[in-house]
Amino acid sequence: MVAAAIDGSPTFGDVGAIHISSGPGISAAPLAQAPLDAATTERTLLPAERYRRGPLWRLRTVGQGYDQGLGALARGYGVDVSD
Repeated sequence: MVAAAIDGSPTFGDVGAIHISSGPGISAAPLAQAPLDAATTERTLLPAERYRRGPLWRLRTVGQGYDQGLGALARGYGVDVSD
């Protein structure tokens, strides 16, 4: 899982578009790219998930946002978070 969070009052709507790219190495050209530009009031964003399917690793763009911050994201994945 790849997550991003903003502390304080700004939101990802204030930040603007986020671009995700994936490739076989740091200096290699990206094999896939995805802009995430629909955020409005979210303070935490799950832009992508990395997972294994058979022998291959894959990257899936998600773009799920949470207004309530990082704790809401963690709870969504079953993590017990005390405020």
